[in-house]
Amino acid sequence: MLLHAQGHVCGTSHAHRHSRVSGAFVGSRSPLQHSQCGQQRSQSFRRCSNVVEAPTKTASAPKAKDSRIKDLGPDLWNTTYYPKQHDTVAVHKPWYFIDAEGQTLGRLAVLAACVIRGKDLPSYSPSMDMGGYVIIINADKVTVTGNKFNDKLYRSHPTSKPGTLKVETFRQVNERIPERILEKAIKGMLPKGRLGHRLFTHLKVFKGTKHPHGAQQAVDITGRINQKFNGASAATQ
Repeated sequence: MLLHAQGHVCGTSHAHRHSRVSGAFVGSRSPLQHSQCGQQRSQSFRRCSNVVEAPTKTASAPKAKDSRIKDLGPDLWNTTYYPKQHDTVAVHKPWYFIDAEGQTLGRLAVLAACVIRGKDLPSYSPSMDMGGYVIIINADKVTVTGNKFNDKLYRSHPTSKPGTLKVETFRQVNERIPERILEKAIKGMLPKGRLGHRLFTHLKVFKGTKHPHGAQQAVDITGRINQKFNGASAATQ
């Protein structure tokens, strides 16, 4: 490197110094040699700028790799089925019908939750909405075992604020809004989160025998309430 008297540095291989004020040369080389060093440095910069960069990878390489993979044929080891988005379309979902008159609350809720989840189908996947719709009528005629009719309590905050806790027995809720009993029991058996919120909309509970879903031609599955659940085989019963 070239070091000038006032701290100026020149990019040559010979160290020499000279004064900017007097112009006197201090180093071991003449001004002519100094200019030649500058020319050599500029030529080296030109050579560096003219260096051709290595060619980058083109998009043809991944395409060639994909073609080689396709030539291998289907992957016979990876045959696991996973449902697609079109398998969860609402227009293709089945509708089921349950009459709650004289039925036990817990057993009825288990069947309804399993059908809504789609656990009775061979294509069941826990992360997908594969189940159907469930219509429940006569919600006011559901029964409970033991003394739960008077002892079972339902707690709620009507205004969602502290100090407004409201406690009601099973009898009081059944007289005021019986649909809420089944809705609360079935919702607790569904997954929490966005999937659970979506599945809960597939439940239709009504107080009497009338409902507006007659056009769906729902299948009556009331007889499966007291049957032992056996996975996919329950769909054929």
